[in-house]
Amino acid sequence: MHRFLYFLGLLIFPTFLAAQWSPNSVYREYTWVMPAGGEAFLRVGGRYGYAAQPEKIAPELRDGNQLLMPAAIDMRGATRAEVCLEKVQSHEDSRDLRISINGHAPIPVPEPDYIPAPQTEYMYHTNRTVPIPLDQLTDGQGIRFAMSLDTAQRWGWPQNVFYGLTFRIYYADEPGPQLAPIPASVPALSYLSIAGAAAGAQEMGKAADYILVGREVDWSGRGIQDRKHWQTHRGQAHHTLGYSTNPDDDFSVKWDTEWLPDQESFGVQARVLGADGKYRVSEVREGLRLADRPYRVVAHSSGPAPRNWVTRSGEFEQNVTVNDNPEDAIALQLNWVSWSPCYANGVYLNGHIIWNTNEDCYVFATHSPVFDGLELKYLNEGENIISTGLTPLVHGGMVHGMEVQWPGFQLKAKYKK
Repeated sequence: MHRFLYFLGLLIFPTFLAAQWSPNSVYREYTWVMPAGGEAFLRVGGRYGYAAQPEKIAPELRDGNQLLMPAAIDMRGATRAEVCLEKVQSHEDSRDLRISINGHAPIPVPEPDYIPAPQTEYMYHTNRTVPIPLDQLTDGQGIRFAMSLDTAQRWGWPQNVFYGLTFRIYYADEPGPQLAPIPASVPALSYLSIAGAAAGAQEMGKAADYILVGREVDWSGRGIQDRKHWQTHRGQAHHTLGYSTNPDDDFSVKWDTEWLPDQESFGVQARVLGADGKYRVSEVREGLRLADRPYRVVAHSSGPAPRNWVTRSGEFEQNVTVNDNPEDAIALQLNWVSWSPCYANGVYLNGHIIWNTNEDCYVFATHSPVFDGLELKYLNEGENIISTGLTPLVHGGMVHGMEVQWPGFQLKAKYKK
């Protein structure tokens, strides 16, 4: 995702858009998050940013305007390093994010190229990864870092929000863990596991994650549904195929494919946290197909989400194209990522309200409500409009509103065959 050394030009920039771990990668992770409770996120820029209000940061995590990763990092045999930032745009027109490591020159964090330009005009929650030159890190010591934004913003309050930063140190590749056999025709309920984990539990380690490689709702803020589905919140994976901390059971997890969209084929990948504290990544088990089932699942195509989708600012809408017969629909699943959903004033399908749930304020949230009743009658063949209502004033004053994060709403439908 990004520029290699900050002083190198754009020639090699695309190389790092797809950086991060891959099959046979070996790496350590050091994750920095705000303590749970309170806001549980870091504000950068503006009147409430950590630089303006350093007292919001726990003393053990700061030193003046420097933030501290206190863990002693292992640079022995390191081949490369990167930092992955879990970023929320928060305020439109906030720009020029930079991060400096251990007092070195700031490294630009590019805007995501999978969001339309100008990206700073869209609400989004995504991971941005930038390389760190190895000579900026010291073995056996922690990491000091600082983040900044351009001080100019259209209405005087630049701000990005961060739910975590994950520093990764990579080492020479090694053969990764082996997935246990998976049926080529995957049933609605099955299990994923690591081959031989129980037999070598002490060496195998602590935990395993399982990742879909294929077509599914995108929770990463990219808007790309055909991909390796990996994303984090506060450094922890979410909306993956499963996670286990039980090596005695081969890190076995139940895999429910009920709502997995119909597709030609897909794959599964695993990463395992070893007893030595290093992650190791498997090859992708490719060529998997869904077993026959009495229905179809379609992930319908959405048009671009509007700019600055914050419901305090007005009513917003997004097109969704349905090329199937709505009379065959037996259930709908509507998926989106929001921030501060307590201020939502309804979600509508073709002008009919279908969701108006009371949720928490000032938090990250994911939503996947399922509709299998009257709402099915609101679906049209061809163009459909999903919209949000204007958040009303409260006691005469404006409140935050719900942010709908890029790529907006993603509709899946289950159809009878």
